[in-house]
Amino acid sequence: MMKRIPAWVLAVALAGCGGTGDDVETFRVDSSEFAISLITKGELKAAESTPITPPPGSRAPRTIRWLAPNFSWVNEGDVVASFDVTDAERQASTAGLEINKVDLQVVGKQRELDRQLSELGNDLELVDIEKIMADQFVVDNELAYSRFEIIDAMRDKVLLDYKSGHLEGKRENYSDRQGAEVAVLAAQRATQESKFDEQQSLLDNNEVRAPHAGYFVLEQSWFGQTVDIGSTVFAGNKFASIPNLGMMEAELHVLEAEAVSLAPGQVAEIVIDAYPDRPLTGRVKSISATAAPIERDNPVKYFTVAVTLDQSDPEWIKPGAIVSAVVQIDRVESAIAVPNQALYREDGNDWVMVREGGKLVRRDVRLGLRGPNRSQVVEGLAPGDEIALFLPGEVDA
Repeated sequence: MMKRIPAWVLAVALAGCGGTGDDVETFRVDSSEFAISLITKGELKAAESTPITPPPGSRAPRTIRWLAPNFSWVNEGDVVASFDVTDAERQASTAGLEINKVDLQVVGKQRELDRQLSELGNDLELVDIEKIMADQFVVDNELAYSRFEIIDAMRDKVLLDYKSGHLEGKRENYSDRQGAEVAVLAAQRATQESKFDEQQSLLDNNEVRAPHAGYFVLEQSWFGQTVDIGSTVFAGNKFASIPNLGMMEAELHVLEAEAVSLAPGQVAEIVIDAYPDRPLTGRVKSISATAAPIERDNPVKYFTVAVTLDQSDPEWIKPGAIVSAVVQIDRVESAIAVPNQALYREDGNDWVMVREGGKLVRRDVRLGLRGPNRSQVVEGLAPGDEIALFLPGEVDA
């Protein structure tokens, strides 16, 4: 960065600039290619991948019993994960017992109803017989029977009609009550059937197989952790993937303060740490909208930068490989660039100390591209000019 110095220090330093400045280290400027680049690290990932999720059939969480090794090669149909079904077996057995229990209760209710209806049927038959006998009682000669006998006969017939109606109503009540009880039992059975079907689905779908060949890559959490044997995963949540090795990209992490000049389309050179003699090329595809920490206990924030690779070779360009990257921020074919330590700034003006006629004098300059170590000078300097790397008498801290 260019230096900003207090006015009193500047006045003292400039007062001594009338000398030759032979004790000041200088730098002769020239015109050459000037490039600003960003150096960072990251890892390889696939631009596209097939997600691996728990098997369908239940929303219940699953506990991983076995897992294919991370970054291992799998073929289509290979088992990549299996899940513990101990609890599902227990719950399925319990639900099955409850279903049998409800079925026995339904049978018992039906038998009880049949017994009650049979008893009522017998009572109704007796009443019907008595009604027939009462109907056959005909008073042809009122003088042959006493008045009380005639009244009793009439009362018996009314009583039998009432008794018959009462028994019919009782039979209907028995049937209705039994139907309501059976309906309650049917609802209980449906609940247990649902539980049984869900647990049976867990038993029938306790494995995940690879949909196609490729590397099996476990998904990382925000804390950089992956699932393992004994981990719990939930329905629909991706816990691994099989990347498309024909579309690889580098995921780079750039410090928040260094990402100002990043833009899509910039060229990047990628070197896989395991293959330093095989550099790759690519272009910046996207930059995350916000910066965020990449380590749980480290508050430093980074932007995530995706770089699409121009090459693909599954033999050595694999997901998870650690890479170093140089992103070309900007580049000028022919430019005058000076070290930032030789630049000074005062009241909004940039300047350098130039040797003229054996003396160091101040000269204002206009800057172009600015990098962390050097900056482009577009006006004020020409090739061959000799500039001071620090002011006369300035102490290098």
